[in-house]
Amino acid sequence: MDLEYKIISAQTPLFAETAKMQEILDVEATAGWRLLEKEDSYRIKLQRDISHRENDANLSIDAYRTSVGVSSMITYGVTAAATIAIVSVILYFAIWNTG
Repeated sequence: MDLEYKIISAQTPLFAETAKMQEILDVEATAGWRLLEKEDSYRIKLQRDISHRENDANLSIDAYRTSVGVSSMITYGVTAAATIAIVSVILYFAIWNTG
């Protein structure tokens, strides 16, 4: 029995909620993946028998996806925008008060 492994990660603590984690595991189970270990609220480790590869072409999901939830680009974009806004407000008041 040959096994393969993958780690699924999330940008937010998605796996802290048991219901949400179970929903993701149910989707992954269609490709033969099963939970091996919950590393933390951001990562889970899965395993499956390599014989499930034969069915990958018939799936509606990517059997080898490694991330779920909010995209990292959205997370970083929102963080960058918030940082720029906060720095702008600080600079505005710093310049306005010295005037």
